[in-house]
Amino acid sequence: MGEAPVIAVLALSPAVDVTYDVDRLRAGEINRPLATTVVAGGKALNMARVASALDAEVHVTVALGGANGERVAARLVETPIATTVIRLAAETRSCLAIVEGLGSATSTDLYESAAPLTPAEWAGFADAVARGPASQWLAVSGSLPEGVPAEELAEVLAVRRSRGSRVAVDVAGEALVALIAVADLVKVNRQEAAEVLGRDLDDAAHACRALHERFGVDSVVTDGVHGAAALVEGRMLPVAAPRTHGRYPAGSGDAFFGGLLAGLDGSLPFAEALDLGRHAAERNARRPGQGLLAEEPAVVSRGTRARRP
Repeated sequence: MGEAPVIAVLALSPAVDVTYDVDRLRAGEINRPLATTVVAGGKALNMARVASALDAEVHVTVALGGANGERVAARLVETPIATTVIRLAAETRSCLAIVEGLGSATSTDLYESAAPLTPAEWAGFADAVARGPASQWLAVSGSLPEGVPAEELAEVLAVRRSRGSRVAVDVAGEALVALIAVADLVKVNRQEAAEVLGRDLDDAAHACRALHERFGVDSVVTDGVHGAAALVEGRMLPVAAPRTHGRYPAGSGDAFFGGLLAGLDGSLPFAEALDLGRHAAERNARRPGQGLLAEEPAVVSRGTRARRP
């Protein structure tokens, strides 16, 4: 009855993600990094990497162009993630996170806009998704680049949904408004929920209730150091605040999303999948490089399915 236990991920706005460690960021001066970490990034690839690290089978459809696109593709080949690449004329973007000395729990981030797609490139991407392998979950994460009409993307998601995939989205603004009608699950932060609802929200639980009242959708709303909340099938599930605050917060929301879907894909109860997502976010914040998880001696299980070789 259900689809294959695979998470299909749409990566429309990938990036070469670079993290620089510096002792202190000195504006207007030369700053030499103490360490540099480079990953195949953007929100979708970050969450896909985390889900794969937690034993989910993942298939990514990714739009890549230029020398940066080749760098991203080469790094994806080194992972267990199955990949379908749609080649673009435009150069894949670069994004930069600058993390200052010990004791800091914030970063300075510089994010380029995603590479635009021509009408032919978008048509090729949409066709690849529509014809893609069966999946239990279909995830859309990150900004929609120029040349990707949100309404047409919603139609593609509706086709996959009609074939049995459950749709999870981690997008914001107008894209969220356009996609929410075909989503089974929405993951946003409190600020993004407030933006789409047009009003202030007291906390994550308030945001979940407001999203359900407006759109009738199940949701997970994160709220940084204050934790998160989920409203699923009428049940409110609180998520505790992080137990630790690492030096590398960039990508932690993506890690949460990847961990959550890995748990759900592995048949964990929703509350346990949320805990897996929270744990993944904490591990992300302890290691440089978005979507890379700090090693731990204790392994958190993502479900009953056996680990692949």
